[in-house]
Amino acid sequence: MALNPDKKKVLVFIDWFLPGDKAGGPIRSCANLLDHLGSDFDFSVVTRDTDYTETKPYDSISSDAWNIHDGKRVYYISAKELSKETIKRILAQEKPYAVYLNGIWSQPFTAWPLKEAKKSKGKIKVIVAARGMLAPSALAIKATKKKIFLRLAKWRSDFSDVIFHATNEKEATEIRKSIGDKTKIIVAGNLPRKAGNVPVHSLKEKGKLRIISVARIAPEKNTLFALETLSKVGVEVAADFFGAVYDENYWQQCKSVIDKLPANIQVKFPGSIATDEISKTLVSYDLLFMPTRGENFGHIILESMQAGTPVLISDQTPWKNLAHENAGWDLPLKSVDGFVQTIERIAAMNEADFKIHSEAALALSSRYASDEKLLEDNRKLFL
Repeated sequence: MALNPDKKKVLVFIDWFLPGDKAGGPIRSCANLLDHLGSDFDFSVVTRDTDYTETKPYDSISSDAWNIHDGKRVYYISAKELSKETIKRILAQEKPYAVYLNGIWSQPFTAWPLKEAKKSKGKIKVIVAARGMLAPSALAIKATKKKIFLRLAKWRSDFSDVIFHATNEKEATEIRKSIGDKTKIIVAGNLPRKAGNVPVHSLKEKGKLRIISVARIAPEKNTLFALETLSKVGVEVAADFFGAVYDENYWQQCKSVIDKLPANIQVKFPGSIATDEISKTLVSYDLLFMPTRGENFGHIILESMQAGTPVLISDQTPWKNLAHENAGWDLPLKSVDGFVQTIERIAAMNEADFKIHSEAALALSSRYASDEKLLEDNRKLFL
């Protein structure tokens, strides 16, 4: 794929990218951005040649070389070639107008390109997407290490003359708190996956409920809370939890609940799901259940609504007042009972009742996806 000399060249650095899916939201956020703005800017991506937690390179790519994947120009770096020198060489060869760094903590895909780009003395624009990593819930994980990093970054002025991408005003406040009050920030909401055909949703059976979860099995996704909720539900439920296990101790806690689930609750853990399979899978379920402890955005929430599948989530995401829209329910985590009662109420719905919520979810996702201001705000990041 030849680069267009009439477009500004942007080099995107991200630890994991397509065809990977195990790193979750950041991959989807980045891919959607490129899909929507690819006609305005010349994006090229630099990433690892493996998925998150994997050591075997993707079958479909050539390592340590430029590839075209899903219409995107991507350089996949192998473990043996991942070094400061490799990052420096790619930047020197590509001579980008801007670099777009996904995340805060990555040494090879944030710290190294940031340092090299700043050597240009302003010739290379630097944009850092925080990706929710400065939220209190995220900072609480490995808190001491992160506090030391941020203090050193302030002392060295690592993020001076850098533009931060915040996806909402709440995240902008979190960035200022961690990086500094004078930090340059552009607020631009996450772009949705480009919608395909309007999905044909499967019929809802009265008195039963098919639940789906698409999230890693981890404390921050609150899988244990979800299972404990289901253990108290008095109707027939079939729940499939798609996602990889990253914390074995946490998984053992989950298994102890699974082993005691009543006969009316059937739970399966099919493992990870490929990103291009998500939409066609969601339409076979009645409800996305994700009582997360915190989401910067929650792409799976939007994608579920785009599939006509209402959502039951916590109130710790940007998706608020869903019940008012009939598109879903966002509840506080202080009580399991509210989630139990909501699940039983949804299960009692017949197809006609359920269709109201399914169509409302589709309508809400459509309004979000067609927001021209959203697209323009993201375009401003690279102007």
